Amino acid sequence: MSKITINKLCFYYCDYYNPIFDNVNIVLDTDWSLGLIGRNGRGKSTFLKLLTGKLKPVRGSIAMSVNMEYFPYEPDKKYTVAMDIVKENIGGLKTMEDTMEEIIAALDESRYNEYCEIQLRYSELGGYEMEGRILKEMADMGLDEKLAYREYSTLSGGERTRMMIIALFLRKNSFVLLDEPTNHLDMEGKEMVAEYLRKRKSFIVVSHDRDFLDKTVNHIMSINKADIKVEKGNYTSWRKNMDIIEEYEFRTHDKLEREIKQLERKSKQVRDWAGTANTQKYEFVSNARTNGSRAYMKQAKHFEEQALDDIEKKKELLLNYEEAKELKLGSMTEYGEERLIEVKKLSFGYSGGRKIINNFNMKLYKGDRVWIKGCNGAGKSTLLKLLSGGLKAGEAIEYGEKIKISVSGQEPLWTEGFITERYRLPEETEQFERLIAFCDIFDLPDNFLERPLETYSSGEIKKIDIARVLSEDSNVIFLDEPLNYMDVYFREQLEGAILKYEPTIVFVEHDSRFGRSVSNRIIELPRP
Repeated sequence: MSKITINKLCFYYCDYYNPIFDNVNIVLDTDWSLGLIGRNGRGKSTFLKLLTGKLKPVRGSIAMSVNMEYFPYEPDKKYTVAMDIVKENIGGLKTMEDTMEEIIAALDESRYNEYCEIQLRYSELGGYEMEGRILKEMADMGLDEKLAYREYSTLSGGERTRMMIIALFLRKNSFVLLDEPTNHLDMEGKEMVAEYLRKRKSFIVVSHDRDFLDKTVNHIMSINKADIKVEKGNYTSWRKNMDIIEEYEFRTHDKLEREIKQLERKSKQVRDWAGTANTQKYEFVSNARTNGSRAYMKQAKHFEEQALDDIEKKKELLLNYEEAKELKLGSMTEYGEERLIEVKKLSFGYSGGRKIINNFNMKLYKGDRVWIKGCNGAGKSTLLKLLSGGLKAGEAIEYGEKIKISVSGQEPLWTEGFITERYRLPEETEQFERLIAFCDIFDLPDNFLERPLETYSSGEIKKIDIARVLSEDSNVIFLDEPLNYMDVYFREQLEGAILKYEPTIVFVEHDSRFGRSVSNRIIELPRP
C-alpha cells in the first residue's frame, strides 16, 4: 500500500485561460478502487493526465511510487496475433522473447551479456508465466481464450477494449487510470468489465454510469463546483450524502442570499454614516480621546469588518450549490399524422460483407420512444442511420409527408472551430438562440461561444451536439448513444424531459437504467 500525494496543485490551460484546479490538496490510497465523478468540463480527464505526467502542474506537486497506466491508449501493433499484442503492451515481452530466440538460434556468444540482461528483465516482469496469467485474466473478463490466438484485427471493438484493459492491469507496479472505459461497449461487455473491476483494486475510473460505479468502486472522488472531496463508498452512498447536502443548500439558498444582501446593505449604510460623521464640523472639537467622530468611525469600521466576514462565511455555504435547470422540449414541430415511418422487409449489408440488417419490419408512431438494443456488431447504429436517412434504404422505408428528422450520431457533428460559424443566414437566428438556451441549461461555460470546440471536453462537445439537435425544427429525433461522456446531471435532465414532454425518439443506448426509464418500446436486434 502506498499513497498518491497531491500538494497545492494549480493548473490552467494557457492558450485559452481556463482555470481548472486551484490549490488542491489530496491524498489517495493506491489500494482503493476509486470512482472519479463531476460535471462535464470540471477537469476529470485533465486530472488523470496530470497524474500520468502528460500535463504538468502550473504550480504544486504530485508525488507517487507507482506507475500510472492510462486508458484509452493506442496499442503497439508491431504484431498481429492478439496474445502477442497483449504481451507487447504489458512491457515489450514479445520483443524480448523474439530477441532471446534470435540470439539462441544464431549461437552468437558476443551477445551473451545482452541475452542475460533481457532474460533478467523478462523474468522480473513475470514473462515466463505471463501467457497463463493473460488467459486467466481473459476468463475473468468473460473472453473466450480462443480469442487470444486470433488475429487482433478480427476482434470486435468491445473485445479489443477488454484485452487492452487486461494488459494495463498486468503491468508491473501499475495504478490504472480508466477514462470512460465503457463508452461504445454493449450491455454485456459493460457487465463483464464491471465484474472484472469488482475483483480488483488500484485504479481510478471516470464514469457517469451509475450502475457501473456501484458495482466497481469503494471510494468516490467528486470534483465539485468549488472543491474536491473524497469519501468512502460507491455512487449510491455518495448520492445519498449529496442529496442531504443539496437539500440543505436548496432550503437555505434563498435565505442565505437574502441575509448576504441585507449585510451588504447594512455595511454600506454604516460606511456612509461614518463618512458623513467624519466630515461634520464642530465648533468646539478638540484632539481629546473623546472625539466623537473618531470613535464613531472606529466603531463603524469594526462593524463593517464583522459584516464582511459574515458575508464571506455565508457565501462559502453557497459555493457548491448546484441546481440542474429543467430541460424543456416544447419547441418540437407538431405532426398531425399518427404514423411517421413504416419499414417493410428492410435488409442491408455493406459492400462485400454479410447482411447486418435482415428482413426488418417496424412502424414508428407519434409519441413512440423506441430503445434499440443489441450486442456490439448487431447493427444498431447502422439501423439508426437507415431509419434517419443517413444510409440509403431504397423503397423499404416509407416516411410521412411532413416528417422532419434530427440526428445526433455517436460522433458529434461539430468538433472544431467556433459555434457562431455554423449560423450565418438570417433565418438561422431563431435556431441559434434556441441552441444558446439549451447550452445554458446544460451548464456550458459562460464564454463558450468565444472558445473553439477544440478546447472543450468530450462531454461538453457532446452536449453542444444534443443542443443542436433539440434546437432544430423537427418532430422525430434519432440519438445514437447520447449519454457517452455525459455527466449525471445531464442524464437526469434528459431523462426528465423525455418523460415529461414525450417526444418521438428512436435511440441506441447502453445505459440500461436510462433505457428502462424512458422507453415505451424496445427492439432487440439478434446477435450477428
